[in-house]
Amino acid sequence: MKKELLAEVEGRYVRSCCSIPKYGIVTLQIYRIDSQEIRFENHCPPERLPERFAEGVEEGVYYFASEHGIQGIQVELLDGGWHESDSHKRDFMFAAMLALFKVFPQKNEVQEEK
Repeated sequence: MKKELLAEVEGRYVRSCCSIPKYGIVTLQIYRIDSQEIRFENHCPPERLPERFAEGVEEGVYYFASEHGIQGIQVELLDGGWHESDSHKRDFMFAAMLALFKVFPQKNEVQEEK
């Protein structure tokens, strides 16, 4: 499989001013691949980001891709930041989507290059 690096981005979903604090930070590498699939790979050690939060990142990637009509990408989770009391799985879904939005700011912006 051929893959081309599009970007390495950070997504930060950190809110401390609400009644339920939120804290999720992710670093992703995003590749264009020669397939119509959306692929996700977790390369982040569990001591940096527990699996329950990595699952939120994966859900955020697939949700964002489906909502924006994106195909042919591979997203790799490289790193993350979390707090025991302030982090929730959903925070990492939002952090992943915010990171992807930096690369794909408008719906259907990704076009195949052949």
